[in-house]
Amino acid sequence: MTDRARRLHESPWQGVFHLAGGGTSLISEMLTTPGASRTVLDVRIPYAGAAMTEMLGAAPEQACSEATARAMAMSAFQSARRLGASQPFGFACTASLATDRAKRGEHRAHAAIQTPTDTFTAFWTFDGDRAEEEEALCEALWAKIGAALRIAGVEGSISIRHTAGKPAWQALILGDELAVATEDHDGRLLLPGAFNPLHDGHRQMMAIAEELTGREGAYELSVANVDKPFLDYREIERRLSQFDRPVWLTRLPTFIEKARHFPDATFIVGLDTLIRIAEPRYYGGVAMRDEALRELREYGAAYVVFGRELNGRFQTLDDVADSLPESLVGRCTGVGADRFNNPASSTGIRRTSRNPA
Repeated sequence: MTDRARRLHESPWQGVFHLAGGGTSLISEMLTTPGASRTVLDVRIPYAGAAMTEMLGAAPEQACSEATARAMAMSAFQSARRLGASQPFGFACTASLATDRAKRGEHRAHAAIQTPTDTFTAFWTFDGDRAEEEEALCEALWAKIGAALRIAGVEGSISIRHTAGKPAWQALILGDELAVATEDHDGRLLLPGAFNPLHDGHRQMMAIAEELTGREGAYELSVANVDKPFLDYREIERRLSQFDRPVWLTRLPTFIEKARHFPDATFIVGLDTLIRIAEPRYYGGVAMRDEALRELREYGAAYVVFGRELNGRFQTLDDVADSLPESLVGRCTGVGADRFNNPASSTGIRRTSRNPA
């Protein structure tokens, strides 16, 4: 039993804890102090790569990183809300500490805490044996909890990064709003995407679609993603900083949800996205796919479709139209390769930035 664990358990906070690679002594200290059931709703320790992929919806680009810690914390926060926490938080730690095999890179840990109003992160490096590093990490994590959740008597000397969620962002994360725009916009021409990062291909698509439709376009960034944690406030802030025109920030991960919220909208999409819209496996079969396409048509959804590199070559709508449902193709305007032939992808850009030539 420890005084700092007792103070946490006496607070109104209720959380879910996700840890990988280190920090489990923190959980042991919490659970062996009476009152833990008031604070700890669930604990997951996804050591296996497959377990981490299951938690995050996709394999992280780097297991021990700030981005992964924030995604784990948001996943934990969403779980805490689903479990009925009155004052929820999500806690995450992903660490690479001393072990019984050689490791590349420094021994380190990233931790994140997500609350309804804030995203907190911290980073530490260590140099010792496993027991020494685990003890030092436990002390640092307690200090982070005390500072982020403002638990009197638990604070320690610690440097943390803090991003406060703007009221509009909080409303989206908490489900009070479905869509908010950074500037006035009618929602009639939208380019949906993750924009991680925004690149010249996106900008070219927007300019051509505006010329074809005669409408002013805006980007659409959903904080929600099917089977993945929501974007946290740090990530929302980072991605929004890329734009110089209106952005609709939404909680609308699927095109059905987008079409319902933005009736008669034209969506700017790559060919790969259009093919996914037509894939029966995303709907549970052909009949349910056809019903979804009927609903999209009823909401007036239309598409400006740009070519993408598929199966090793750049393809356009004309190359695949015969294999897609006519009810979908009939709502599309294709852009030929003579007008747009940009193979840029956000995934490729991230990969290149991690592995420069």
